[in-house]
Amino acid sequence: MYEQNCEPLPQGDASIVFAEQLAAMKLPASKAPAKLTHETIVRWADACNQPHFAAMARRLLLPGSGLVGVENLRQLVELAGEGNACLLCLNHRSNLDVPTLEALLEDQQQGALFRQIIWIAGRKLEEDIGMTRMLVQCFNRVIVTPRGWFESPRCEEDVHEARCINIAAERAVAQLRQEGWVFALFPAGTRIRPDDRSTREAIVETDSYLKMFQYVVLCNIDGCTMPVTMDRDLTHETPMLNRVVYNFGPVQRTEQFRFDAAARFEELDQRTATAQAIMRAIEALAPVNCDDNP
Repeated sequence: MYEQNCEPLPQGDASIVFAEQLAAMKLPASKAPAKLTHETIVRWADACNQPHFAAMARRLLLPGSGLVGVENLRQLVELAGEGNACLLCLNHRSNLDVPTLEALLEDQQQGALFRQIIWIAGRKLEEDIGMTRMLVQCFNRVIVTPRGWFESPRCEEDVHEARCINIAAERAVAQLRQEGWVFALFPAGTRIRPDDRSTREAIVETDSYLKMFQYVVLCNIDGCTMPVTMDRDLTHETPMLNRVVYNFGPVQRTEQFRFDAAARFEELDQRTATAQAIMRAIEALAPVNCDDNP
């Protein structure tokens, strides 16, 4: 599969490589997203544009791309359908991680699994310039204000609203986790940068998320089709062809995972121990002796 993608890409960034698809998305795009407030933190997918974004991600996949352990994701979705609170945690390679997963699941006739996922997303993509905001509309998401946002100078009104956004997001997750949805989280909170080891470490807030759920599946994304080069206007990053494999680990009880993490890193507090353990467990799902793709 994906042999047709071996033909080289046009020269240029994503706005050039995918100019045709991006143009097609403009016309059927839903209305502009509402201003981000504590009342608008749950956003549902724009189903009209979703296939276009998945097609962009699919064009970058080389032969050998695929899913390993997808039965574990299916089990997680089934548990969620039974009223259990379920969480999916992945390493974060690029801004194409989400549409690439959709494309791979659709190509294996498992698209229904993807449609049961709500992504816990930072506000950065919602507030980016250019086409980024339209692209993120393609997926279900609950928006949060990350810790790093508060580290920049902000007016008192914006800080207050940001805190209200996070309270509202926590309440939304608490409600929707019992309604058949699987929530997905990138524990590192940022994309991996090969020259910055800290981007491979989970934030300590990950432990708080695990406490909200009963079951978790970890997933390792091996391969990257749009390496990090920019912090804003993300459609101007440069796509590349690559083999991308999502490896889903077994379903685990979050309570047991946290207990084991504390025992493994007994010198650390629980939040730090969970953060350390979850990224090491995700890294352990990577193929043995593989090259570390950018």
